[in-house]
Amino acid sequence: MNRYFVIPRAELQPYVDRLWGWESELAQPMPPMLPGTGAELMFHYGDRVFLRSARHGVIDPGEAFLPGTRHGPCELLAQGRIGFISVRFRSGALRHFSPLSLIELANRPATAGEVWGDAGRQLAERIIQAPDRNKRVALLEDWLLACLARHGKQQPAIEAAIRALYYRHREVKIDALADEIGMSRRNFERVFREQIGLTPKAFQRTARFHLTLRNTLLAGRSDYLDAALAHGYYDQAHFIHEFKGFVGKSPTLFLQAAASMAHFYNPSIFSPDKVPFPR
Repeated sequence: MNRYFVIPRAELQPYVDRLWGWESELAQPMPPMLPGTGAELMFHYGDRVFLRSARHGVIDPGEAFLPGTRHGPCELLAQGRIGFISVRFRSGALRHFSPLSLIELANRPATAGEVWGDAGRQLAERIIQAPDRNKRVALLEDWLLACLARHGKQQPAIEAAIRALYYRHREVKIDALADEIGMSRRNFERVFREQIGLTPKAFQRTARFHLTLRNTLLAGRSDYLDAALAHGYYDQAHFIHEFKGFVGKSPTLFLQAAASMAHFYNPSIFSPDKVPFPR
């Protein structure tokens, strides 16, 4: 399996963590895609792939799709040669590129055609026909910049709230955060949900789960308790309860299975204080 990632152009870095992909001449088991605060837009140029989740069963997502993992995990089921490139959007950043709201996209997988119409379908076809990785990256970056110019939003208060809830998830309080950005709690919760597709509290919980599991898997450990406590879980029982809600099984069972396979988490490219802020 050949894995790779590309740091996007500077103009995209406040919104896109990386472009990344996997390639293999043979079908191989793919690790599950787990809930998080960002989003993936995947373009598959290998053989056919299916998407399986508890909520939607097994579906054919086409060549370009958003997996829709906000409320539960999903699996990619490769039917042969694997080849895909994916855009990993930062927390809440998909809204700057999508004509649809994140509420509309939160609960289900969606094809690029459903979201971007003919432009999404045409891009998927061009990605499939591209001769190499460099051309695919260039096509994606040009298209993303065009989407950003059309759909980008100037929302510094929401951007500040996203970063606080993600990087300071252990200590931040919703009332204090709303006051910090100059909004009432009720208005903050309404605007945040409209833009991000989750309430601030749900976003904070998802960030805590995501970062705990990410740190555990990147460390190559099956002992999760230290990471869970470091990210603000009260005790082991608290983390197990949250984990089952997000994944549908206990962390022990999941991590035992994960020890023998790869995962989709990556070390950060930027430290939290160096992540570019949208202009």
